[in-house]
Amino acid sequence: MPVSFQIFPRRGLVLITYTGRAMLDETAEAFAAFAKHPDAAQGQKHLIDLTGVTEVENDFPRLMALQARKAGELGLPILPSMLVYLAPTPVSQRMANMIAKSWEGIPGPAVAVIADEAEALSLVGCREREIEGLRRRVIIDDDEADTF
Repeated sequence: MPVSFQIFPRRGLVLITYTGRAMLDETAEAFAAFAKHPDAAQGQKHLIDLTGVTEVENDFPRLMALQARKAGELGLPILPSMLVYLAPTPVSQRMANMIAKSWEGIPGPAVAVIADEAEALSLVGCREREIEGLRRRVIIDDDEADTF
């Protein structure tokens, strides 16, 4: 699946990783799995890594419907406090900006689009400078990450 997530409950952080072609149906499936996960909690920060995105499904009306659903029926009990999109490429920037725009007018989290990995990690409260460092450190030191 080109979208996956890891929850780091002690850090109040969810790492969402996209690779390849980003599709709305797969995003909806991953969000539904996240919403049912026992470690999903209100107010967690979400770091969305779009580094590996090579193509984006461009269906803004469906994206708006998915965002409304996330903020409403599914997302209300687990709405994040912050969404940080790591978008270092033109394709990932386009995707992140489209998603950020879809949050406009919907009560929800603070949204940031960042091109630098270390800056994105810092914004969500991590001292690591690379996402791989976060994964290694948390899994080795904390033994807490749950992956979907």
